[in-house]
Amino acid sequence: MAYEFITLKREGRIVTVLLNRPPTNPLSGAFGRELFDAFTEVDRMEDVTVVVITSALEKAFVAGADIKEMASMDRAASEAFSKLLQDANNLLPRMKKVVIAAINGHALGGGCELAMACDYRLMKKGKALIGLPEATLGILPGAGGTQRLPRLVGLSKAMDILLRGKAMGPEEALAIGLVDRLIEPEIFMEEVTNFASLLASGAGKAMGYIKAAVYEGIDLPMEQALAVERNYGLENLGTHDAKEGLVAFAEKRKPNFLSR
Repeated sequence: MAYEFITLKREGRIVTVLLNRPPTNPLSGAFGRELFDAFTEVDRMEDVTVVVITSALEKAFVAGADIKEMASMDRAASEAFSKLLQDANNLLPRMKKVVIAAINGHALGGGCELAMACDYRLMKKGKALIGLPEATLGILPGAGGTQRLPRLVGLSKAMDILLRGKAMGPEEALAIGLVDRLIEPEIFMEEVTNFASLLASGAGKAMGYIKAAVYEGIDLPMEQALAVERNYGLENLGTHDAKEGLVAFAEKRKPNFLSR
């Protein structure tokens, strides 16, 4: 599928989703639809283990929504726009693939929400900001920010960020657990690629089932959550990777995982 603002690049078991809507990747309705379609396409790719989402722009990952477009929306259009971005972001935790946000610039508002929907957030060191400044505009986050942030950093920290419309630098974001790792600018994409390659060399099927078990079980009572774990564990036993991993261990050799 051809996209105006997105390029998909596949190398082996890794797919990179490259965002490119100058000057700062503002999220419009058209861009949101492309995100939904691109994530759906990536989800259907067989033998892909890792998805990297990053920006083609120098200073911005996604620096928020298209404010001019938002200001022209009526109530119905605003609801549809919010639902579209929520639906696009919701595809990421549901993928049985590991999703990495490679944050190489400002990640504000919808950009922060997109990053929070990923499994890992790797951020470039420097002056870029990440956060949810919607309250300073008199509006609410609309793509999952009020729900994902408390689950990620805890209720108290999340409330402070949300109520003050706070944006922060990479070091503070790392300290509170909003991002997982900071990388020097000169080697940023090299290190992201190395990390993605490390994950892609693993048992892709098992990682996908682990991810599914975590997300499906996290809000369930313990007994139901354990049943989710058992079900995915049994489903995984029929995969090539599970059989290969057990045999390789018995034979004292490195397993040859195929993500199948």
